[in-house]
Amino acid sequence: MKIDQRHYDNQPLTSADKVLVYGLSAVFLGLIILEIFTNYEPRKLAALFFLLWWLPLVFVHEFGHAVVARALGWQIERTVIGFGRVIYRGQLFKAPLELRLFPLEGFVQFNPVDGLGMRYKYALTYFAGPGIELLVAFSIIALMGWDNFFLVENHYWKLACQALAYAALAGAIINLIPMGVITRDGETPNDGMGILVSLFNRKSNH
Repeated sequence: MKIDQRHYDNQPLTSADKVLVYGLSAVFLGLIILEIFTNYEPRKLAALFFLLWWLPLVFVHEFGHAVVARALGWQIERTVIGFGRVIYRGQLFKAPLELRLFPLEGFVQFNPVDGLGMRYKYALTYFAGPGIELLVAFSIIALMGWDNFFLVENHYWKLACQALAYAALAGAIINLIPMGVITRDGETPNDGMGILVSLFNRKSNH
């Protein structure tokens, strides 16, 4: 599977785009809030907590890739959060950082330094993102206890922690499904595809 972003790389965000996206987002959020407060009970907040955790986890995920790449001495070329048109530009590790219209996923482009064990270094760098999410999820499960974690109660803090663990686990699984992202700089594999290519590419002699 491939996601083509080249169309969005070349076109600015328009007012019509903003109205459409923000309007639909407001309607969706309004429906969730309406459902929550109809016969309200705290456990109904679980879905909202899940959505609220998603964006911070995307940042943590991509930061994990960047940290491992930098630890290996590699240069970060670009970090992208989300897909669609760019709505914010900044820097991460002195490299361009882009926040896009739909911050549901992301990727890091890096320039590796050649050396021994390159296929394993590549695989480790690709795994760093979902690996951090898995660490978050299973750390919460371990702290709460396996049986207690799956017990849904009207306790706000517990619901927030459960939602964080589920969001982290979902993010890790989704990113480990092999697919590619086509950008103006060429095709970039996602984590799952990157791990497979790194470990099983016969052209690598390291």
